[in-house]
Amino acid sequence: MPEWRGVSRTTARTYCVNVYQAEKKKLKKLAAKVNKISLTTDCWKSKNQKMEYMVITGHWIDQNWQLQKRVLNFVHIPPPRRGLEIADVIWCCLEDWDIQSKIHTIFVDNASANDSAIYHLKTYAQRKEKLLCVGRLFHVRCCAHILNLIAQDGISEIKSIVEVIRDSVEYVRRSDARAFVIF
Repeated sequence: MPEWRGVSRTTARTYCVNVYQAEKKKLKKLAAKVNKISLTTDCWKSKNQKMEYMVITGHWIDQNWQLQKRVLNFVHIPPPRRGLEIADVIWCCLEDWDIQSKIHTIFVDNASANDSAIYHLKTYAQRKEKLLCVGRLFHVRCCAHILNLIAQDGISEIKSIVEVIRDSVEYVRRSDARAFVIF
């Protein structure tokens, strides 16, 4: 029998919350020293729970010119996930970390809800005159998402050709005589 005693759920929760609060305090001090921060955000639905989540990650260059990134928020967003709700969650996160005036750009995928969210975020930030270059650099579409869309479109264009080639190869492989004639 191992000499290990389990801890209660309350004890584990308290410990996790305390560690989180201590790390958040350290990160807030670090964020206070940063001049500009770029954000990435992504939403997805869990397969098992059927719940929708959003993660907000901050990216910046430190004093040693090293890229730093930290998860700033991970939150459940109940459906329907519309632009205004996404913008409100992001803005609350920025206020919580006190970085609303430090945002350089936000990278999002091409979802229409994200376009709406960026519109609302720009409105919030412009009210407080917090945008660099009057917001022209604020919204950046995710290049990886765009490349994925391009690749998927290209694959769909050649799908029927690939199927014909596969069927032809399979036809030849089924018979030694046909393979001998071709090769």
